[in-house]
Amino acid sequence: MRKIFLLATLLTMILSATAFAAEEDDKFSDEAFTPVDELEVDQPDEVYVYTSEDFQYTITCPIKPLAVVQNPWQDPSKRGEMLVFDADGWNIRYAYYICVNAWDPDDKTVPDFNKGGTAAIGSYLSDLKNNGGFGDAKVVSITKNNRGVYAVTAASFEVTNKETGEVEGEFVADRQDLYTFFRSPQGRCISIQLVTPDFSKTFVNTYRGSVMSFVDNSGKKSKKDKKNKDKQDKKDKKDKKDKEKDKK
Repeated sequence: MRKIFLLATLLTMILSATAFAAEEDDKFSDEAFTPVDELEVDQPDEVYVYTSEDFQYTITCPIKPLAVVQNPWQDPSKRGEMLVFDADGWNIRYAYYICVNAWDPDDKTVPDFNKGGTAAIGSYLSDLKNNGGFGDAKVVSITKNNRGVYAVTAASFEVTNKETGEVEGEFVADRQDLYTFFRSPQGRCISIQLVTPDFSKTFVNTYRGSVMSFVDNSGKKSKKDKKNKDKQDKKDKKDKKDKEKDKK
């Protein structure tokens, strides 16, 4: 892998892993923003651009996925895909899990990461760490105009006796995963999860580059829709010509 400057036409965004900072009006500061042409991110020599017609998004990947698994979650209400880059049989070693409805957009317990006050967002981040199974969580810049949450699952968990409330031991996780949560400009609630045994800077920065490249296509017509429209237009024209012939 080599370091490349991201093309402004493809990646007009940044993802700086910085904790949120409040201004006097209890809103976020823009001081953490870096111009796109000054941002370096580890990327493969040639990235693969993946577009999902079914779930309407585009994202850059380190390589072409070996497999794409739709709706891989046990929760049937979740919608999205697992893009598998490396696996040993059923053991997924390197993948992105992309969920396009990670939470209910009307859920008031999830604050607005762009306009919410520090108290509400701070409480939400604390809850992720205390009750959500995350070891760390912070607000980050997804684009110049959009912020989200960058979180890593906890390496270990305390096992508590429900009856006594006492800590009985510690559960050590066999792996940690990275998550980024954000709302797209179209209003969808997106989660992008990185699964990898390698938390090196190169792998993490490549993941960040992919998150930065995410484009929500839900407001656009799919190729299938366009194809059907073209067919209908041709049919309408043919029907019109046939009617004109019949009149003559």
